[in-house]
Amino acid sequence: MKNKIRLLLILLVSSLFVLTIHSSAKEESLLRDVYDYKIYYDRPTQELLSKMTNYDMVIIEPVYYTKADIQSLKDSGTRVYGYINTMEADTWNTSLFDQLNEDDFFHRNGERVHYPEWDSYLTDITSSHYQQVLAEEVEKQIIDKGLDGAFLDTVGNIDNEHYRDADVLNNQRQGLVNWLVLLQEEHPDLSFIQNWGFDTLAEATAPYVDGIMWEGFHLSSIIYDEWANNQVYKLRSIREEHGVEVFTVSFEQEKNSARFSKANRFKHYHEPDSFNEW
Repeated sequence: MKNKIRLLLILLVSSLFVLTIHSSAKEESLLRDVYDYKIYYDRPTQELLSKMTNYDMVIIEPVYYTKADIQSLKDSGTRVYGYINTMEADTWNTSLFDQLNEDDFFHRNGERVHYPEWDSYLTDITSSHYQQVLAEEVEKQIIDKGLDGAFLDTVGNIDNEHYRDADVLNNQRQGLVNWLVLLQEEHPDLSFIQNWGFDTLAEATAPYVDGIMWEGFHLSSIIYDEWANNQVYKLRSIREEHGVEVFTVSFEQEKNSARFSKANRFKHYHEPDSFNEW
């Protein structure tokens, strides 16, 4: 009973906060009219392409799609964002991985930082060569196929990996900004959604992205956690100041997590299985 009362109070306070600041918003995001979305990273079928048209936005793995596939989705009014692994290099993506020099990887104690779960390596976004290789990947997978924008995964690595060294942290953030500026100078209509990296968003990238995603948005892990509560308030403030829409994803506690997200005017999506399952 106490937990239910606490939840109701949090939702009420969240709603009142929204009503208070809504009228003072300086900008509105390009994604403000997106209400429902889905993430799907496997190969599409004609049936799935048809189902995607029921969503305001889909986030996909663009290597599996043709320009005609993308155009059919856009013709239906669905916005399409393509996955770009920004702060890691996947060994499976040999066409990109084989282009990288040793200086394109971030080194700690003289060694690359490896993520065994994904068989990927932490990259150094301050490398001008890496910026160019990654920009060409965006050109090939996002621009040439006509997607609306890029979903920048692993940006959260900047905060998670470099928080102990302020100089490295700031340099990586500036490197990411430089790369975003490079892309937007070439493609001013290109849109970006950033995955995690809330402090990087607040300190550096908010003027350059249209959305931020919070994967693992579960009510039980937020309401009693001071850090998580601070992030909620931070993201609401950034949304009002910069027009950055907030997208949340839950893998559990669907009903309560969605309710809390929507009370904060975030865009919520629940995934019960995986991003490779429709």
